[in-house]
Amino acid sequence: MAVITAETLHYAIEQKRDELYEIASQYSWTSPEVIHVSQELDTLITSHVLSKQLTDNLN
Repeated sequence: MAVITAETLHYAIEQKRDELYEIASQYSWTSPEVIHVSQELDTLITSHVLSKQLTDNLN
């Protein structure tokens, strides 16, 4: 099982956000391509929030 650090997750979120803006500049914000990348970004952000909550609850 791979351990993802907060820094790695933050970097992945920034990269996915950049990808989203790049694709959105080529397509409409409601295009399937943009929606797909947006959903991937949502998943990363949700993982970050849940990880933060878990860490806070353990401390």
